[in-house]
Amino acid sequence: MSSVNVRIAGANGDGVESSGTLLLKVAANDGMQIFGYRGYQSIIRGGHVWFQVRVGDGAERLLSHGDGIDVLVALNQESITNQKSHLNDNAVVIYDPTKVNVRELDASKCRPLPIPILDIAVKESGDPIMRNTVAIGAVIKLLGINLSVFEAVIKRMFGRKGDAIVKNNVNVASKGYLYDGVSTIYSLNGDGKERYTMDGNTAISLGAYAAGCKFYSAYPMTPASGILQWFAAHDNQGVLFKQTEDELAAINMAIGASYSGVRAMTGSSGGGFSLMAEALGFAGMIETPLVVAEVQRGGPSTGLPTKTEQADLLFVMYASQGEYPRVVVAPRDMDECFTLTAQAFNLADKYQCPVIIISDMFLSEHLETVDGFDINSVKIERGKIATSVPEGTRFKRYEYNQDGVSARSIPGTKGMEFIAPSDEHDEYGDLVSDAFAGLDSSIETRIKMHDKRMRKMDMMLKNENFFVPHIENPNAKQFLVTWGSTTLPALEAIALLKEKDIELGLISFSYLFPMDKEKVIAILKGKKLIDVECNYTAQLAQVVMMNTGIEIKDKILKYDGEAITGKEIAEKAVEIIGK
Repeated sequence: MSSVNVRIAGANGDGVESSGTLLLKVAANDGMQIFGYRGYQSIIRGGHVWFQVRVGDGAERLLSHGDGIDVLVALNQESITNQKSHLNDNAVVIYDPTKVNVRELDASKCRPLPIPILDIAVKESGDPIMRNTVAIGAVIKLLGINLSVFEAVIKRMFGRKGDAIVKNNVNVASKGYLYDGVSTIYSLNGDGKERYTMDGNTAISLGAYAAGCKFYSAYPMTPASGILQWFAAHDNQGVLFKQTEDELAAINMAIGASYSGVRAMTGSSGGGFSLMAEALGFAGMIETPLVVAEVQRGGPSTGLPTKTEQADLLFVMYASQGEYPRVVVAPRDMDECFTLTAQAFNLADKYQCPVIIISDMFLSEHLETVDGFDINSVKIERGKIATSVPEGTRFKRYEYNQDGVSARSIPGTKGMEFIAPSDEHDEYGDLVSDAFAGLDSSIETRIKMHDKRMRKMDMMLKNENFFVPHIENPNAKQFLVTWGSTTLPALEAIALLKEKDIELGLISFSYLFPMDKEKVIAILKGKKLIDVECNYTAQLAQVVMMNTGIEIKDKILKYDGEAITGKEIAEKAVEIIGK
C-alpha cells in the first residue's frame, strides 16, 4: 500500500485538528509525503469535526486527501455513526471501549482496536486531554514510524517549555505505541528527507512577502482568514497588518497604501469580496495596482461557510460595474500559491490594475509536504514610475500612449502631484464628467481614456506568455479540463485510469483572465474534452465557450461542499468515455 488515510474524528473542542497536525508533522519528519484536510462546522462549540491525514511513501507526491478511511480514531460515539460509511475494507477503528461502542459496525469488514485511551492518559499524565496523544502513539505504530521520530517532533514543538513536557508527551504516546494488540500493519517507507508542511493560505502569504508586500488589510472571513493570521503573526517583520471593521475599509485601505507607493494586498471570501466590488472598480479607474485574494467557499450568501466550492469565477472576472482591465489567476497547487501570488504583484505594478488570486477552501486550508520556497528568488518589477517632469510643466499621470500604461508617481515627489478621481478624467486627472453634456471634447476624452485603459489587456497578452493553459500528456485522445484546485485530483484520476490502460490527458488553467483566445483555440480544437469543476453551472466551460466558441459538452461537476477526489473523477470519466 503506497498511502494510508488516517481520520481522527470527534467533537469540536476535542483537539482533533491539533492531533491531526501532530501526526502529519511526525510523518513528514520521517521522510513521508502527507496531505491533510479537515472537515468542520460553522459553530463555535460542539458539532462533529474530523481531520484526515493521508500518509504516503517519500517518493510519491500525494494529490488529494484520499478516498475513504483506512484508520479511524473515533473519539466519541458520534464519530462511529458519522464515519462508518467512509470506512474502507479492513479499516482499523481505534476507540475507547469505556466511552464508545462499535456495535453498529460490520466487524467482518473492519478491524476494531479497543484502547482505553482516557484511562491511560489520566493514569500517566493526570490530564484527560492527553488521550489524543495515546491514540497518535498507536497510529504511528500502525504506520511503522519509530517512536524516536515522534520524540524529535515533540522536542521541536515543546522543547522551550522544558524537558518535563517533552518526556510526558513521549511517555503517554509510548503507552499507545506499545499497547497490546497494536502492531505495524502498513508498510510505508520514508525517503529520509525531512519536509515542511504548509497550507495554501500560508503559501499565498509567503508569495506576497517574497514579492515585497508591505501592507495587508482584511476583515476575518473563513476560509481566507489564514492569510490574515499569517500577516498578523509577522506584523513586526517589515509588514504592516490592519484588521479592519469591514471589507469595504479593507480594500480601500489597500488601495490607499498602494497609491502611496507600497505593495499592498487585501483578501476575503465570496461574501466579503462582494462588498469590495465597488472599490475594485475604483482601483481600475485610478489605475492603482492592487492584489486581492478571493478564497471561495460554498454559496450563495452565507452558504456553506466551512465547505469548498469553485462558484465565484464568473463573479470575480466581472466584479464591479463598467469595464476595466484586470487579471484573474487561480493557483493549482502549493507551489503556484507562492509563485502566482508573487507574479500577481508584478502584474499589478506593470499594468497598474487589480490582480485577483482566486483560491478555495480545499486549496487554501489543506496541508501537504513541500520542499520549501526560495524567498530571495522572486524578481520584483515595479513598472513605470516617473521621478521628474520638465520644469514648468504639469505631470500627466494618465498620459495617452500606445501600451495603455502611463508612468505613475509616488506621492510626495516634488512636482509630481496629480489628482486620482473616480470620475472619468483626462491625462492630468481633471474630471470631464461634470462638463459632459454632449461636448465633442468631453466625448473624445472619454473614448481616448477608456481605450487607453483597456489596451493594457492587449499588451499583457502580447508581452506575457502565461495566459494559456498547461497540457499534460498531449498525445492522449481525451482530456480532462480543470482550473485551480481541481487540477491535482484530476492528475490523480489520470494516474488511476492509466493503471486500467485508459489514457487521459489534462488541460488546466491557472491564468483565467484575460485569455489568449487564439492560442487557447489552437490547444483545444479537435480534442475530446471533459470539464471538471466544483460548481453547478460549469463556469470554466462557459468562459471557454465565450472566448473560443468551443463547447465542452461532457462535464464532471460537484457542488455538495466536499472536495472532489481522484477516485470520483476517474469513475465518472469512465462513465463518460463508455457512452
